[in-house]
Amino acid sequence: MFIYVTFDSNGFVTDYKKVETEGYTKVFVLDSWINQFAQYPDKFRYDSTNQTLLNPGNLPSVSLNQVSTDVTTLQTQLQSLQSTGTQTDSQLGALVSNISVVQGQILGELQNIQTQLNASEKATTVPVANTTNSPA
Repeated sequence: MFIYVTFDSNGFVTDYKKVETEGYTKVFVLDSWINQFAQYPDKFRYDSTNQTLLNPGNLPSVSLNQVSTDVTTLQTQLQSLQSTGTQTDSQLGALVSNISVVQGQILGELQNIQTQLNASEKATTVPVANTTNSPA
């Protein structure tokens, strides 16, 4: 398959087109390289001396099945995280509700204690009668 490429001063491909374009160099890509070239065009080099495209030879091979499996795994992990987040949100709501109940109970107890203190202060405050001895 013929494609048209531009390349930098070191020969690495910087851009490619499938149609003839001004400023681009026509090169042949082996059928066995097409998938790798489509994924990693910037790893290929153009040898201007021999006017050929050079495959680096150490590119990872990724199949569509592997990509599909990876995407499915990521979707499952995302759904799990979203589910955990929803559970956490409802757990936080229950916790806040429980804290409100406990605060209400504490406030009630404080009011009872305050009432008891006020009652005990009134009970111990007894006016003292003036007992002056008058001469008889």
